[in-house]
Amino acid sequence: MLNGVRVAVLVQLVLVVVAAGIFLAASGWGRAGSALFGGVIAIGNLLLLEWRRGRTDRGPALSASQSIRVLYRSALERMGLVVMLFAVGLGLLRLDPLGLLTGFIAGQLGLLFTGIRRKN
Repeated sequence: MLNGVRVAVLVQLVLVVVAAGIFLAASGWGRAGSALFGGVIAIGNLLLLEWRRGRTDRGPALSASQSIRVLYRSALERMGLVVMLFAVGLGLLRLDPLGLLTGFIAGQLGLLFTGIRRKN
């Protein structure tokens, strides 16, 4: 895992734990657990993005049309993962929607604050 990704995941974790801590103090374990699950969704989204990017970087050089296909495929995979995990959280686990969304947003804010720096 790249150093920038580690920093991004760490910042995401800190923000999600802070959000979960606020929910724990205000509403109890139910919403705090929902916020943690939302953060897991955001972190999983980042890790899938980086895994796909790493595979593409290690492979042969791609033409413009191949690069676009990889870009779209990655976006669809990430969207599918997020939708599936939200469905599991809301439908199967019956997590609190506010906590779940807040945890996800807190995790996504980690990317906004850090950005992922690449050498090339």
